[in-house]
Amino acid sequence: MDFVDWCELNHLQVNASKTKEMVIDFSRKPSSDIAPVNIQGLDIERVRTYKYLGVHLNNKLDWTDNTDSLYKRGQSRLYMLRRLGSFGVCRPLLRTFYETVVASVVSYAVVVC
Repeated sequence: MDFVDWCELNHLQVNASKTKEMVIDFSRKPSSDIAPVNIQGLDIERVRTYKYLGVHLNNKLDWTDNTDSLYKRGQSRLYMLRRLGSFGVCRPLLRTFYETVVASVVSYAVVVC
């Protein structure tokens, strides 16, 4: 029994147009001879990276894409914090801004790492 049969047996519907395939490959020279997955007559799109619940995953299972995204998002929020400080906003309000806007982005999904 394959995945599609199991889904039908359990009254689940597979949306092949939204499904992505990621081949995890640790070799230096990725093999291109792997046939694409076909579900319900549609070839599934093969991706190198995928964003799932805000975490960026790649086919090497390293954290470079996720780290780059966190860095960019953290930098933009720290810029806003610096701008608020330059406008003379009081320290307790700056701390609240940091904890809610900056730290929440940087520490999101930290248990995964």
